[in-house]
Formats: sequence, C-alpha cells, structure tokens
Amino acid sequence: MRLRPHSSLWIALLLLSVACSGASGSLQKTGQSSLDPDDDARSGYEKALLAFRRGDCLSAEPTFREIRREFPYSRFAALAELRIGDCQFKNEAYPEAIQTYRQFVRIRPSHKEIPYARFRIAEGYYNQIPSGWFMTPPSSERDQSAARDALIQLRRFVVDYPDDQRVPDANELMEKCMSLLAAHELYVARFYLERQAYRGVISRLRGLLTAYPGADVAPQALLLLGQVYLRTEEVEAARQAFSEIVERFPDSDEARRAKSLLVKIG
Repeated sequence: MRLRPHSSLWIALLLLSVACSGASGSLQKTGQSSLDPDDDARSGYEKALLAFRRGDCLSAEPTFREIRREFPYSRFAALAELRIGDCQFKNEAYPEAIQTYRQFVRIRPSHKEIPYARFRIAEGYYNQIPSGWFMTPPSSERDQSAARDALIQLRRFVVDYPDDQRVPDANELMEKCMSLLAAHELYVARFYLERQAYRGVISRLRGLLTAYPGADVAPQALLLLGQVYLRTEEVEAARQAFSEIVERFPDSDEARRAKSLLVKIG
C-alpha cells in the first residue's frame, strides 16, 4: 500500500523531533546544555538559605553540599561553602567549621568574603576555650592552646583588614584572650612559688608582663615579682617592681602594699 505524500512528511517530522529530544537530554546530562546552571544553583541556594535562617541546618546543609558538588563553577558554590561552615559553627562543630573556612580561604583567595571566613576561623578557636563552672577548675588553670590560636588569628585579622567592620569585635575578643593567658601565666608562677622554684617564678612573671602589659592581673604579677626578688635578695629589682606598681596602678590594693614594702626596704 502506498503512503500519501503528506503522510511521509509527518513521519519524517516525528522522527526528527524524537532525535532532537534525545540529543537535548544528553547535553543536559553531560553539563553541555545551553541553559545557565546559575538558575538552578540560585534557586537551590535561596531555598537552603531560608531554612538556614530559620535555624534548620538539618535541611539546609545537605542542599548547600549538593550545590557545591553539582555546580562547582557557579558563584553560588562559593556561598554554599561558607554556609556549610556556618552550619557546622552553629552546631558547635568548631574544628570542622574551621577546616571548611580554611579550605574556602585557600581555594578562593580573592573572594570578597575572605575577611568573613578569616574572622570565623578566629571565632571558632575562641569558642573552644574551656569555660569554667563549679565542677571544673577555672579557665585560667586549664589548657590554653585554643586561646593562643584564637589570639594569633585575631591579631592577623586586625593587621590584614584594619578597616573591616568586625575589627571592634576582634579587639574585644583579643582582650579576653590576653586576659585569660595572663591569668594562666600567673597561675603557673604561683605553682612554681609553692615549690620554691624562684627563677621559674621570675621567668613566668616577666614573660607575662612583657607579653600582656595591660592585663588586669598585671598589678598582682608585679607585686609577686617584687616579693620574689626580695626572697632572692635582689633588692634593687624588687624596688623597681614595687615602684612600677605605684606609678602605673596608683589606686590599686597592690599599690598600697607596694608603698609599704618600699618603706621597709628603704
């Protein structure tokens, strides 16, 4: 039976349509589609961001990870990396968050959000500083590695980004770190004092006063330093320590004690 001419034409058009459809699907699978992948990345990111802002990291973080994996060259992949770190930070997984932010800084050194990632790294270390409560020793008597790491990162941040809006917060955190580290040095010095290791006491106190001259424990450190110098019969060094207390901290209890000791030693 012979096909009519218009029937043959319809069959040819149908076959062509199927072929084009198959080719289009293959391009989308291999990432060669002419469509902009940012459209899917943006919609996914915005949806996950809404969940994140509601505090729902359980839903948001997997989506951020999927965006980073499926659209690695999209600008939303970088933002998704930061939000993954933020989710880890929110869940108090600070070592993991620090690692995520560090990877962002290493891979995208020119990104405009580098200062944010750098500050979050410092915050991550700061939040790992042991907090004292009634069942544990005071914070100043425990390991201070997190405080030291936080102080290093905060100082670098302030030097590298002096005009950043987070600098006041960084300075406040630095003061807290230095206060804690100074208190720890004073604790160690007193530990040596109990064992009459006077050179160790002097070394610790002088290191404290050099590294943290404005610490709130500086008057205590100077007074103890002068008293230890008296025990080691270094009278002139003791006089200098007591005089510095009177000069720098005239209204402190330590200054009143220092004046009394200065009278005794002449």
